[in-house]
Amino acid sequence: MATAAKTAPKAKAGKPKLKVAIDVAAIKRSLAGILAKLKPGKRKPASPVADGEKTLSTEIDTGVGRNLVTRRIKTMAMAVRTTAKSRNVRRAGAVVALLLPLAMVAGVASWLLSGAEETERELAAAVPRIVVPVLSPDSGGVMIQDEPAKPVQATVNSPYDPVPMAPAPAAGLIEDSRRGPLPRVASDGRTPWQTYARPFFHDDKRPRIALVIGPLGVSANATLRAIEGLPGAVTLAFSSTAGQLGGWVDRARRLGHEVMLDLPTEPSDFPRNDPGPNTLLVSLDGDRNQQRLLDAFGRVTGYVGVLSLSGNRFTGAPDSVRPILAEANRRGLMFLDARVGARSIAAREATRIGLPRAIADTRIDDVPSAAAIDARLRMLEEAARLDGAAVGIAQPYPVTLDQLGEWIKTLEGKGIVLAPITALVNKQADR
Repeated sequence: MATAAKTAPKAKAGKPKLKVAIDVAAIKRSLAGILAKLKPGKRKPASPVADGEKTLSTEIDTGVGRNLVTRRIKTMAMAVRTTAKSRNVRRAGAVVALLLPLAMVAGVASWLLSGAEETERELAAAVPRIVVPVLSPDSGGVMIQDEPAKPVQATVNSPYDPVPMAPAPAAGLIEDSRRGPLPRVASDGRTPWQTYARPFFHDDKRPRIALVIGPLGVSANATLRAIEGLPGAVTLAFSSTAGQLGGWVDRARRLGHEVMLDLPTEPSDFPRNDPGPNTLLVSLDGDRNQQRLLDAFGRVTGYVGVLSLSGNRFTGAPDSVRPILAEANRRGLMFLDARVGARSIAAREATRIGLPRAIADTRIDDVPSAAAIDARLRMLEEAARLDGAAVGIAQPYPVTLDQLGEWIKTLEGKGIVLAPITALVNKQADR
């Protein structure tokens, strides 16, 4: 009897089965890596990457988004494993395996590329940059500092620019005395009036106006407002008899103001109008006036020169004023003739002995009203255009400071530069 042979059941007809295994963890790590590089704020340490993935180690350019996405897609493709029973199935599986992660990444990639500019800025900021010292070929191994580029004229001479002022007292410019530190010319020829000056671009061809405000240090409110409310190009004159003089001068210089010392000298109506202790008097001999002068010099450091805002009798007396100007010249200071009296001979005497000097053209607020001040300021502009340089003197009245603050803003548009007093040294004709 024939026995029926057992046969294996035939496989059901149909399409071959496709087995696709996707390494989900690898895909998550890849996406996390992209987001970690692009997410603003604190960055988490990068997750481990799949074998064969390359790390970006160079500075990214404008193609940053595309570079990141391309490299991550390659990593995901390597993370996909496909199996099939036939070569054709394996090929089909590989295609499907690539398309699945591509579909997942497509939305993210679109977002990444749309924010490429922000991505570029963030990654560029993460690239370390190091500034190294440069040695001059002939420096013998001594480190030198880069010479700063010359600023543009409009910035150097802007009245509002903060500028570095030389520290005071500067080495070599001080003579120790029982009166305090006295100014002196350094052994290398440096002078206080040049060393303590506010930097100024002297090739500027525009007409120059210098404003000198004083006397300061008498009223704390007026002094503080002048120091902090006016731009640094305005020169401030402090009374040599003021309290807390050193603190005021230091504060003014930190904000870029040049400083002058206002000397108490005898006015025409003395003693009814008494400038205070240690006033320089016509009735005193030269030695006594010089001792009073040195007392004033020793109270503070950092000033570029001296002036007198009160003493029209003294500045008109040749025998009295000459020794004072000679002492200022010997100590490397400049002198401003405030022209408080028509008989002043100080400017001509300063020119004769070679003392650096400037001359006041007008007192801006003899009449302390807005209209009168504005009229004087227009006169000052005309003098600057005519002569190339002009000096205005004003007191720290509230109305004066208000008007000056607005007027200074108009100068650039008028082709005039506001300059520190040292920028007008020897720029005016004698009178």
